[in-house]
Amino acid sequence: MARWLTDAFGKSVPPPIAPPDHYPPDDVAAMLREIGAALVECSQPIQLVEQRLLVIAARYTTEPVQVAVLPTMLFIQIGTATHQMESSVQISGLFDMAARIDGIAAQAAAGAISPQDAVAAVHAARTAPPRFGAVATVVGYALTTVGFGMVVEPSWRALLAHLFLGLMVGLIVQLSRPFPGLGPILPTLSAVVVTLLGTWFVADVAHDGLLPIITPALIATLPGMALVIGAIELASGKIISGSSRVIYGIAQLGLLVYGVFIGVRIAGQVTPQDPSTPMGSWSTYAAVAVIAVGLYLYLSAPRGSLAWLALVIGVSMLAQNLAGLALSTAHSGFIGAMVAVPFAVLCARIRTAPPAGVLALAAFWSLVPGQLTFMSVSRGATGDYAGTASLGVAAGAIASIALGTLVGWSLLRTLTHRVNSVASLG
Repeated sequence: MARWLTDAFGKSVPPPIAPPDHYPPDDVAAMLREIGAALVECSQPIQLVEQRLLVIAARYTTEPVQVAVLPTMLFIQIGTATHQMESSVQISGLFDMAARIDGIAAQAAAGAISPQDAVAAVHAARTAPPRFGAVATVVGYALTTVGFGMVVEPSWRALLAHLFLGLMVGLIVQLSRPFPGLGPILPTLSAVVVTLLGTWFVADVAHDGLLPIITPALIATLPGMALVIGAIELASGKIISGSSRVIYGIAQLGLLVYGVFIGVRIAGQVTPQDPSTPMGSWSTYAAVAVIAVGLYLYLSAPRGSLAWLALVIGVSMLAQNLAGLALSTAHSGFIGAMVAVPFAVLCARIRTAPPAGVLALAAFWSLVPGQLTFMSVSRGATGDYAGTASLGVAAGAIASIALGTLVGWSLLRTLTHRVNSVASLG
């Protein structure tokens, strides 16, 4: 039965084009270097990158292979003579790039592509422009902001505020792309601009303080992804890479908080306003569709992936919301990640679905751990202390999502191994 389902709906595996040791070790090492660096750029935890590279290497060489991956450095050794190193890795969150790199890695894992062709394909994927133009990207960012705003602050008056602030930050992010040197100050600049605009123009909708209004607009600079992946790597024993990502995330968080602090000092604090008419419980379901469309445009998702993005985001948010009925907000992320990540990987095996890397990234975006962290740490900067979790609770949210990811991944591997064993016996 399992084999029939795989043949009917699963993705086909191409046959190898050559036996091991057919290609020069230098070419194989160069391919492993390029694929590994690209996977790191696509926000893959380094333990998964190392596993995939070793699987690929076994298709091309019988020599012993050693792989060492760090967030900004990668080392490859085949036998005793071939060494390859890749540095200056730039993290990219584009879904289209992640899909293309995953496809190349899948071909290499089957031995169905030559090392030279793989290197060329990876280079083309890493240098390709986003699928959508500047206007669509900014609109996508604004829609994503509105979607997360419908979760954080689901009121009718706040909707236009989220759209306005999202358009402004999306424009800042888009204008800064040709100037990589602005990257270090982008979080501070975005936070200052959003705080000023929020205080001057949309403060009348901040019935619970300014922070729930400005937070969704800062999703591009929130370090939630870095913190979660760093926590996953630390939990897996990758001390160097995990701690470096966590420190980087904390530094980004500090720059954001500093930007909010500057904005508050310039524009002044916002007093809470009267609550506006809430949107109703249906807003959460509508937010799933809005977030999916927004991420599809903003992160240049591959063709045909919109419905799958909406499905994975919906499952992630539903699992987290149901877990919140029994667990605290900080710990509901454990259930959300434990359900979402295996669900994303299983969906990726269906022929029409995008790769697992794309769906897993969408699941992480939907869990938005960076929002809780940012809101907790920034509360002192805005002078708004009521009703928000402490820094310790925010750290617990990050750890719970990372632990849920590990548990979900372990359960999936165990289930897959069991199903494969039964299928082989049949």
